Amino acid sequence: MSKATIKPFNMDTQEQQEDINNIEKQKLNLRPIDFYKELDTLYMDSLGKGDRYYLQDFGIYNNELTDDEFMLRLRLPAGRISNENLLEIAKIVTEYKLYILLTARSGMQLHGLDEDNVIEVFKKVDALGVSSWQTFGDNIRNIASDVFDGCGKYNMIEVYPYVKQMEEFILEVPEYVGMLPRRVSTGISGSYANGGSFFASDLYFALAKKDNVYGFNVYMGGKNTEIAQDVNIFLEKEEVVDFFKAFVIAFNKYGLRKHRNRTRLFHLLEEIGIEQFKSHIKEEYQNDLNSKGILYLEKTVFEEYEELKDGTYSFCYHTNFSKISAEELLNIANISFENNYEIRIGTDQQLYIFGLKEKNFPLLYQNINRTVLSCAGSEFCPYSYWNIKDETQYLPLERIEKYKILIGFSGCLKGCAKHQHSDIGFVGLRSSIYGYSQKTARLYLGGEYSFGKKVAKQVFKSVPLHSLEEVIDVIIDDFENSIYDDFEDFSKNILNHLSANFLALWFLGKIESKNNSKLEVADELSLLNDNFSELEFMKYLETGYSDALDFQSKKLWS
Repeated sequence: MSKATIKPFNMDTQEQQEDINNIEKQKLNLRPIDFYKELDTLYMDSLGKGDRYYLQDFGIYNNELTDDEFMLRLRLPAGRISNENLLEIAKIVTEYKLYILLTARSGMQLHGLDEDNVIEVFKKVDALGVSSWQTFGDNIRNIASDVFDGCGKYNMIEVYPYVKQMEEFILEVPEYVGMLPRRVSTGISGSYANGGSFFASDLYFALAKKDNVYGFNVYMGGKNTEIAQDVNIFLEKEEVVDFFKAFVIAFNKYGLRKHRNRTRLFHLLEEIGIEQFKSHIKEEYQNDLNSKGILYLEKTVFEEYEELKDGTYSFCYHTNFSKISAEELLNIANISFENNYEIRIGTDQQLYIFGLKEKNFPLLYQNINRTVLSCAGSEFCPYSYWNIKDETQYLPLERIEKYKILIGFSGCLKGCAKHQHSDIGFVGLRSSIYGYSQKTARLYLGGEYSFGKKVAKQVFKSVPLHSLEEVIDVIIDDFENSIYDDFEDFSKNILNHLSANFLALWFLGKIESKNNSKLEVADELSLLNDNFSELEFMKYLETGYSDALDFQSKKLWS
């Protein structure tokens, strides 16, 4: 079947203006950059829906569910921020009694603002030279990179200079501020050690080598529920910024704008195909597009103290599942300022301090875990069903940390914690499936995220909060009984060769029977018969997995 042909978007064409979603019509009526000129005249205590939409383009978030609360998201390219600015932000947070969350794109969010102080704080932060522009909305979001960029032992290309050039191209530029068809998340790494994954990005530049030259292979179309695709392009490092510019122009011109829920890059590639979109990029790009090189990626688990290229060390300061207090921030910033250390924010929502002469940092953190990626939770987000910071107590954190199991813990289906790009993913929901309304979690397993192979699959539709630790313990038991040292390898070689419903039944059967049999790739019905023949759910298998799973889950949890 042939791919659709997409005409370039032209705001002067009446036919196209009629065939776009309401958000696009709003942009045509008033550009975000023109709205910004009226910022000082807004009544922040009586915002309309349109006002809230426009404010997001400048990092100010408010919604009708909690209309007296505001949040400011700061743009920190590649997670970099000076000690001086960190000190000043810590002082602002202290003065206004705010809360700090670090984001999965190496940014920072200031929560607890209200209609009386949000514009004041916005201006104070802006005066520091720290931007909050284009951190929400239909924009190129904060450009993320490897936290060890330029100084880590595995780093081959320092990408921060390119990140800055990319930022200069789009930041505060009228034709791009809030004017893209949808948001674009961008990742770039010049390191071959992959401590996380950028394959959830709309656009990812991954370290590669071709003809003995290091550069980048290009991947496109990722999002929280999809893996970015290899588009068969290799760029030398000097080409990456020009390609980025051409990409932005092409997406802005040809991106889908009709149905709001189908405007991400993923949907454009699905509709017109990768080759057609590449041809649109070529219209703007001055060089030839070379075929891909050899991808240089190696999964690496970083230690708390990492030795750097120059012989100094970095230290990972664990946040409280992305939350950090103003006092902590002040202390870290003061120590770093006095010792000429450098501070960066990782995509794992942790703080990293660079330049230590030895493996010693005077501050201790309270959270043992650094592998749980969490969304803001109901304390800070009205869409979240769970208070993620508190509900992590229902996880076996010591075992998770012991095996460095990557957890993505989202409070709703928006998936801000990238739960399908994890070893074990959760989505916190409310459900009455077991007789009364209670907190439950969807559970995902099998992510092969490090090399962009596969997102995690849903195994449980609904696990009650009080049973979550028990289920995770059984899963980790099976991992321990396997021959694999890394959970992602366990997923690749065991979990992803078995059906989701079988896995759910297997884990529930082990919970009831206390059977510690080894999970292996074999005939699924034989595995169930050999290990759980005495359990009542087995008689329901005659009509299929779904009936057996429904019976067993209600038996254990109703």
